[in-house]
Amino acid sequence: MKKIKIGNKWVGNGEPCFIVFEPAATYSDIEGAKKMIKAASNANADAVKFQTFITEDSDRIMGKKDIKVDFGTPSGKKQELVYDALKRRELSKGEWKELVEYSRENNLLFITAPYFPETVDFVSELGVDAIKVSKGDINNVLLIDKIARTNLPVILDAREKLDEIENDIKICELLGNNNIIIMHCPSGYPAENAGIHLKAITALSEKFQFPIGFADHSPGGKMNYAAVALGASMLEKTITLNKATEHVEHFMSLELEELTDFIKNIRTIEEAMGDPNILKKSRVEENARRSFISKKNIKKGSKITIDYLDYCRPGNAGISVAKGFDVLNKKAKVEIPKGTFLQWDMLE
Repeated sequence: MKKIKIGNKWVGNGEPCFIVFEPAATYSDIEGAKKMIKAASNANADAVKFQTFITEDSDRIMGKKDIKVDFGTPSGKKQELVYDALKRRELSKGEWKELVEYSRENNLLFITAPYFPETVDFVSELGVDAIKVSKGDINNVLLIDKIARTNLPVILDAREKLDEIENDIKICELLGNNNIIIMHCPSGYPAENAGIHLKAITALSEKFQFPIGFADHSPGGKMNYAAVALGASMLEKTITLNKATEHVEHFMSLELEELTDFIKNIRTIEEAMGDPNILKKSRVEENARRSFISKKNIKKGSKITIDYLDYCRPGNAGISVAKGFDVLNKKAKVEIPKGTFLQWDMLE
């Protein structure tokens, strides 16, 4: 699998999992967004991710404004208009510039999902570090062409069929942009356990030579921990000031005081993953192994049978039990008292 560089960090095999916190759907003003950026930085995340909606973009993207989205809350299932959810995310160009600069000040890379060609130009000029293609735009070949031409890393949401993802990869590669990451993104707000399909991470890794990530839509962190164990090179997790907020995506997000432990858990799992080559060498100490010991007195000239043998620790005090077949039917060259560790010079 090839590695991809986002900003000053590498993503892929042999690298620490690239952790992205996403306040994209859970802020309602720039100050709330900044609080979440600061918390992400304090927790040692690698990046933040937003969806770049500039003022009036919601009106432009929603041809029909009566489409609703289902989502979970602590008090049960709710619905809200997609238009309203998008409208809360709109910021002026000046505010977007401020957020990018604030992220840089806090040592965070900035990833965004733009929805229009002009927005691609705008975020490219701002110097964002990577661009994500949202689920609804995976088949938007002209937008993907525009994004690929920035030569920024392209993150593809793999909720669409694989032939669409393959087509997007071809567009990028034809334009000389091989900086691609593919994200397994379960659907639902929150996603049901049976709809997360963690095995897709393995399937994507086997099919593509690009880093594979996981964008989590479930409450808590446990699915992310499983994703890391399955080889995810990048995680994207939504965060919120208050998961009890009754708008889409809050309930499945992490609150700010949870971020540090979330990352510590990821790093602990990475450390525990270790090296599969450990199976090629022994991890058993000699003190835990056993040597042959005489179970009873053995007369000189007696043939060694299993009735004469017992096994005692350590494994290097006499003939190793690994040589059991070689010991059987040998003859005792000397008298061997009961409880003696057998040595080769005692046998013939």
